[in-house]
Amino acid sequence: MYTIQQASLFIEIPASSIRYYEKINLIPPIKRNQQGHRIFDEQAIELLKLIKCFRSLGMAIEDIRENISKLSLEQEEINTQAILIQHKKKLEEQIDVLNTFISEIDQKIIIKPSVK
Repeated sequence: MYTIQQASLFIEIPASSIRYYEKINLIPPIKRNQQGHRIFDEQAIELLKLIKCFRSLGMAIEDIRENISKLSLEQEEINTQAILIQHKKKLEEQIDVLNTFISEIDQKIIIKPSVK
């Protein structure tokens, strides 16, 4: 069992982010001890690690929420791989759109030789 400070240090995300994830129901309510302090079990830690991984890959909170709801603990590794493949495809589509914009900009900024 971990306190929020221990979980924060272990996972390397701010405690404020953990509180926020709980507030917006990205993670289920965290168990609390008799003093009312959050206590994190291994399952909560693994979920936070997964969220950190998804966030580091640029995944939006709503996409993370949707993907976490699809995970089943027995097939988490397989599901995580499918989620990452889907996210990669989405990023590649965004890259294609950006490359199109860049090409259009390049065509507009081509410097024409001045006539003397």
